[in-house]
Amino acid sequence: MTSPVVRPFACVVAADLDDGIGRDNDLPWPRLSTDLRTFKRLTSTAAPGRRNALVMGRLTWESVPPHLRPLPGRQNVVVSRSTPTLPDGVWLAHSLDDALVQASVDPTIERVFVIGGGQIYAQAFAHPACAEIVLTRLAARFACDTVIPPVPPDFARVEVLAEVEEAGVPYAIERWVREVAPAA
Repeated sequence: MTSPVVRPFACVVAADLDDGIGRDNDLPWPRLSTDLRTFKRLTSTAAPGRRNALVMGRLTWESVPPHLRPLPGRQNVVVSRSTPTLPDGVWLAHSLDDALVQASVDPTIERVFVIGGGQIYAQAFAHPACAEIVLTRLAARFACDTVIPPVPPDFARVEVLAEVEEAGVPYAIERWVREVAPAA
């Protein structure tokens, strides 16, 4: 029996200069509307009749305000070793690989995005199917208790989608792509 092929996926993350992404299961910086709009546009855009999947850990799911859960117009996939109570239509996966397989075999899923948290990002950055990282890099330091690993060395920054300063926080939204070694 062959295992299903996991389609390439992207990570979408905001981090400070020390790779901090959160504190007390929340964002430690003020609301950054350009970043939030970019996240929504990027993760929502799909062909008619299709949708994108958002893969997130349980704590990330719980950090989304209840009135926004599940994130609309996208297939929400929650990774948890336990069995949390989830609304109808939200998929439960017991590992990142399980979530990626679920999203890969569903023909209605167009793109897959990993959106947190720290442990999930660490696994995703190292996963061979991680093809892209959209990184909002805040040019500031915040008190964080959750961090991501550095962008792996086999990724190259290929585009800066925006350079903005909001709420006194300068930041850039960068697109990083995994460089594939040429076949021998």
